[in-house]
Amino acid sequence: MTDSFTLDRRALIAGLGAAAAVAPSFARAAVKDYPQVQAFLDKYVDGKQLANCVVAVARGNRPVEYFSKGNLALDANIAAGPSSIYRVYSMSKPVTGATFMALVERGILRLDQPISDILPEFANPKVMLNGNLETTRPASGPILMRHLVTHTSGLSYGIGQGPLAAAYNSYGLGAGGRGVAAGKVRPTDVFPPARDLETFGRRLATLPLNNDPGTVFEYSVGLDLMGLIIQRASGMPFYDYMRQVILDPLGMVDTDFVVMGSKKNRLTSVYAGRNGSLSVNDDRNNSPFSRDRDLPSGGGGLTSTAQDYVKFCQMLMNGGTLGRARILKAESVETFRTNHMGAATIPARGTSPGAGNGFGVAVQVLGAKSAAGEGAGTYGWDGAAGTTMWIDPVNNVSVVGLVQIQGGTSIHAPLREAVYKDFRTLGALKA
Repeated sequence: MTDSFTLDRRALIAGLGAAAAVAPSFARAAVKDYPQVQAFLDKYVDGKQLANCVVAVARGNRPVEYFSKGNLALDANIAAGPSSIYRVYSMSKPVTGATFMALVERGILRLDQPISDILPEFANPKVMLNGNLETTRPASGPILMRHLVTHTSGLSYGIGQGPLAAAYNSYGLGAGGRGVAAGKVRPTDVFPPARDLETFGRRLATLPLNNDPGTVFEYSVGLDLMGLIIQRASGMPFYDYMRQVILDPLGMVDTDFVVMGSKKNRLTSVYAGRNGSLSVNDDRNNSPFSRDRDLPSGGGGLTSTAQDYVKFCQMLMNGGTLGRARILKAESVETFRTNHMGAATIPARGTSPGAGNGFGVAVQVLGAKSAAGEGAGTYGWDGAAGTTMWIDPVNNVSVVGLVQIQGGTSIHAPLREAVYKDFRTLGALKA
């Protein structure tokens, strides 16, 4: 994986005045200007590989342009569009990372600070030996804040393989605890899914690490644990602080860990691609994402819309501002998008960051210009249901692509190729 962000893993709201202050103008994109993007939508939606797809393109100071095709579900006669609600899964991570950076620039947290300053239960981390949870040794050093946001903490993920991943699942440390409603609680599990961040952190602290902190890249629950750090450091519930410093100022009125009330009518269904057909994985009419906020999973629990998420991307593209609102300082955004993996390549376990690439704060950073056309230093992230976003500072563009497919079709490479082909035709790319 050298040119892609693809990984091996498949209530107050903002006031109208605040939203108006930052809301960028937008327009339906002209098909004549983006024939390749339209052809992409036609191929995958008309070909029944996707139920729907919404794409937002922000280029320089131009109005955001939207493309969409398909319905919210195969059995729903409601067209998908910029305000349709998608489970963005791991695209929650950059939003959590930006929330963390808000605390860093306020002097409340530091990148090189041990997490045990905030979470004393992690003061003496231990590393598992020989795949045996009961055989451990002291870690070579503390887990730092930067380790959590770059997946180098030594923590793991329940979506992987091995004894530690199995232990995470048995301890109820899955993303968002959504397994409760999905009927995935097994009688052999030690605990039911954690429903709050304090429980999540307390259980996680009792398990060993896979590696010494700062030595190996391994995709992990680091951003979920960061939610607990943000909660304790800010003195506010995690989502409330995220909403205060990121979501409300940007007018991201539909981004939440739950889809509530009348908003349920805009929720999509999630599909699995199997044997050339689509089957429902998460029905929009009975989704655990519309039950309650559950565990506020900073690593994978947010729902959002194209018109919300593109505001977040524009803010980063603009160096921390959108409209009249400053969300982060320019130096915080620079830290956010800088490769923190070091000059030497950090070995990868499981999901690899890709040759020449690295990680900023909860984003992957491309080390060189890609074959598709993204400039060197382009950064972004993907989600488990096929969603994708990227910000290209060289060409001053950001793109959000939203679908709901687990397994089967991946839009990441074909969408990038279509977007940049149209950019070339428009003369919008820099050399």
